[in-house]
Amino acid sequence: MTHFYVPPGLTATEDAAIGRVANLKSFESTDNNAVEVDGIRFETLVPEREFIIPTKENTKTTVQFGIRVTNLSEILYRFKFFGLMPELQDAKGRVIERYWGINATKTPQETDFILAMPGENLTFFVEGELYCYEDKFELRGYESSGGVWTFRTLNPGRYRVRFTYENQNAMRKIPYGGTVEGLWTGKASTPWEEFRLVY
Repeated sequence: MTHFYVPPGLTATEDAAIGRVANLKSFESTDNNAVEVDGIRFETLVPEREFIIPTKENTKTTVQFGIRVTNLSEILYRFKFFGLMPELQDAKGRVIERYWGINATKTPQETDFILAMPGENLTFFVEGELYCYEDKFELRGYESSGGVWTFRTLNPGRYRVRFTYENQNAMRKIPYGGTVEGLWTGKASTPWEEFRLVY
């Protein structure tokens, strides 16, 4: 069973940065785009492999990447996608610096800790905007804690994307004195998946 996660209570801008269920596509798992850590399978999802670079200022191209987490264990686990951001690599294998700034401060709520029963999977999508700025191309997006991530000075060509999921505590305090238990603990980086930026 697949669960698509769309965080509640987003602003219009933030909502545009998170994949909407109605626009999600089906994906087939392969050994090339997945890694398994302690009974949990992590996959990189790239719905579209080619994105058009805007050639004029104030024009944008939506870019969408995702992660799918499958619980292959016999234990019920919760997963937190709060604050998750993509990582980029160029065609030569060099990691591209990701800039990050914050214009608001938000903390995870109980609804941000999603339960995966044994055999179930969760799919989370992050949307970015590829845009032209002073004859340069940048990719930016919003993450759920209120931050904005940016990859600057991109060029036409091949790139690769992945996510790193990390959580070190099986229990997490939430606002108003509550706690959430049963979180999966560990760290996993999904395999790099390729996409292209073209005119």
